[in-house]
Amino acid sequence: MTEVKEVYGCRGYDSIGSGRSAYTLVPVSDRTIGEAVTEAHREGLSFNYLLNAASLYGIEQTRQGNRLIRRTLDRLSALGVDALTLCAPLLLRIVKKQYPHFKVRVGAFTMIDSPAKALRWEEMGADTLCLSAIACNRDFSKLRDIRAAVRCGLQLIVNASCQPSCVWEATHMHLLSQSSMKGHSLKGFCLDYCFLQCSAARIGDPANFLKSIWIRPEDLWMYEELGYRDFKIVERSSPADIVLRRTSAYSNRSFDGNLWELVAPLAWITREQKAPWRIAARLLTFLARPWFAPLSSMLDMKRYASSSIPHDFSRQSCPVYIDNRSLDGFIQGLRDRQCGGKTCASCGYCLDWADRAVTVEKQWRDTTAAMAQTLDAKLISGSLWGL
Repeated sequence: MTEVKEVYGCRGYDSIGSGRSAYTLVPVSDRTIGEAVTEAHREGLSFNYLLNAASLYGIEQTRQGNRLIRRTLDRLSALGVDALTLCAPLLLRIVKKQYPHFKVRVGAFTMIDSPAKALRWEEMGADTLCLSAIACNRDFSKLRDIRAAVRCGLQLIVNASCQPSCVWEATHMHLLSQSSMKGHSLKGFCLDYCFLQCSAARIGDPANFLKSIWIRPEDLWMYEELGYRDFKIVERSSPADIVLRRTSAYSNRSFDGNLWELVAPLAWITREQKAPWRIAARLLTFLARPWFAPLSSMLDMKRYASSSIPHDFSRQSCPVYIDNRSLDGFIQGLRDRQCGGKTCASCGYCLDWADRAVTVEKQWRDTTAAMAQTLDAKLISGSLWGL
């Protein structure tokens, strides 16, 4: 795949933390990271290590924390890592001053959504900025203005399924970051109530599957015309075969089948996805914390996740089927309507396209929606936490 220029990853549970809960990732050692770096270099790829927690959460204010930061950077230097993705401005300044051999990509958790903000990060030395997909992917005017404001590299996440203008965005970023940070009081625990909100919104209204901020492989040209050349594919918590299929689709700029296979939120934690036993054991280690929340609540959340996160995307088996070929012209229409910053109350554009392209199995929808409503009621009443 000549289109691929860089691979990324991390240990999953580290002193600085990253952008995904530790229990969703396969635990790896420094030795494994080193082997991955070597393999990437052998294939002509660079390796980007993720230090992209939304905040340093105060460790930068202590002597011990600063030692941890510098030990981490020393370790990654010794492993031959080429680039870092980070979100803390102080960390960027430390790296650029004391570890200038690293290329630095500023992560999506910084929520870069304006020319002025992009320029400030560039002035601090960032090599590439990953823009907020939630704020930017469907706002072509904003993308044009940001590209014109900076000379550094710009990156877009192409296959996220987040909702536009999401009020849970910042909360979710911190929730994931804290649950990946070694030494944090949560110790890897994450009852992801933010995922509950966005997934329930999609289940409740099929148009939300199309309002999500993904970019189809066939529509990359529209962003390339604006000067964007760097596209990031998620999720690193997916099974390897899914990652490869997603990468192939975007590299080829073409995909026949269920678009949900490319953009659905995934975590390699279920038996249906053939997750190895050590992943299930790791899940229990991080989430079985009855002093945080009752085990029954965790099991209810796991059942909901198993129901709402797909593992088979065929038309016969997947409860959500988004016919990718039926969406030819959809993004062009959004661009021409200039939807960025507007509300959907009196539009109906996405709903009309959803009627053509999106099929949701009714029994699954009713059952999963009822599970979501029950969990949300318990979240608000406090009974989810055993109150």
